Amino acid sequence: MKADRQQTKIQPSFAFDSNRFVLLVLLGLTLLRTTAVAISPLELGVDEAQYWLWSQSPDFGYFTKPPLIAWIIGAAHWAFGHSAMAVRLPACWLQLATALVLWQTASWLYGPRAGRLTALIWISLPAVGLGSFLISTDTPLLLAMALALLALAGSVCGKISPARAMIYAGLALGVGMLAKYAAIYGLFGFMLIWASGRHHPNPIIQGRHLLLAIAACFITVSPNLIWNLMHDFSTMRHLGDNANLAKQTHDIGQSLNFLIGQAGVAGPLVFFLMLGIIFASRHEKHAGWLVWMAVPVICLISLQAYLSEANANWAMAAYPAMSVWLGGWLGKDGSQKTLLLLPRKWLGIGAIGLNFTLTIGLLLATMAGSLGPLTPTSDPLRRLRGWQALAQDIEPHLATHQASRIVADRRATAALLSWHFQGQDVTIMIHDRDGVPSNHFEANHSWQHRAGSPLLVLSGSSTPPIMPPIEWQGSPSQSKVAISHNKSRDLYIHKGIE
Repeated sequence: MKADRQQTKIQPSFAFDSNRFVLLVLLGLTLLRTTAVAISPLELGVDEAQYWLWSQSPDFGYFTKPPLIAWIIGAAHWAFGHSAMAVRLPACWLQLATALVLWQTASWLYGPRAGRLTALIWISLPAVGLGSFLISTDTPLLLAMALALLALAGSVCGKISPARAMIYAGLALGVGMLAKYAAIYGLFGFMLIWASGRHHPNPIIQGRHLLLAIAACFITVSPNLIWNLMHDFSTMRHLGDNANLAKQTHDIGQSLNFLIGQAGVAGPLVFFLMLGIIFASRHEKHAGWLVWMAVPVICLISLQAYLSEANANWAMAAYPAMSVWLGGWLGKDGSQKTLLLLPRKWLGIGAIGLNFTLTIGLLLATMAGSLGPLTPTSDPLRRLRGWQALAQDIEPHLATHQASRIVADRRATAALLSWHFQGQDVTIMIHDRDGVPSNHFEANHSWQHRAGSPLLVLSGSSTPPIMPPIEWQGSPSQSKVAISHNKSRDLYIHKGIE
């Protein structure tokens, strides 16, 4: 009788320890990523600097993106001051929140062990490691997709009433659309789940509940839709420009490259295992509806790659559902053999272990600001270097020429100089040569002639650009900044009077 009582006490303690261990891993990795953000010598990227600039003028929309990323960065910048750390800090903590939400989702669907495995799978994805350092619109989008998945899982498991669950899911997807319009994939997934099960006696999603989700989603995103209506649908038109369907290539090789790229996004072994959802969807628990939340996204972006082009991260909306499924599959009987003749337990350890190795490598690279001996000929980190040095090269010319206006050569230069000259009486502009805005700076910060005003114009050529109202003064100066072992950023600084 005593032994039985002791066993009863020990069992919950073991389960709690497992949860605590995984939680410590998640927190420990997030703190390390926070340290990397704080000490990294890598400067902001062009998109990060542009999002920060948006955050200085809060609105319900911007030229190329919805507003949520700017709101998040604006709050962090207000709280922590003008530093790259402040801009990037929300990224790693939002990824932690996503891991915790997916943990709960998988626990509801498959049990506690699956929840822990799902959290470890998510936090160790290489794309999540990169997205924990560089902040992007994908970061809040993925948290919103995870919350929508949690709401649906709550309905499936009887934790939340179906009507309330679909309202919650719609609200989450609406917030996701305020981050990135790719959240619409979640609504498409709900529609596919409803369509595939509408004749089933107990459908996962009923038609009236689907309408609740759609209504909640569009009510939440309506401020941005109204903003687009008032601004000639600029964000939505930019989305069409990104798809670039006017220049179709019909290249199957691009689709293959995109799929191969997913091995880098999710990790090679993890992505291979995730694809098992396609074969499991007919007979494994919950895989039948999770497949509709994931696989169509991969298929649509593969088609986009075939028609024109596609970046590897465009399919990130598929990974919350695939992570939950994989966590559930690995969380089953660990001794059961797989097609690879390995027990699921060891297959899971190998896949997650490989991803943690890649994640730690990426963490060390961001801390050091270099890929070290693994640096390829075309160093991908070069775009995050040299902007502060460029600003320092420009400063004395502003003083000697008594100028407060700079015309940048391109969007990247304009974004980073706006960041580095923050708080100074310096106006950064860009020359819209064709008069048709193609980015935020051409739409909102284009050069406007001001007679008698001294200014600096940046160019990649020693010959001044064609800007007829300007009288050029003297010879240009050159800024030459090394950004990798074999490449420098070379810009000429032309002085003129309008």
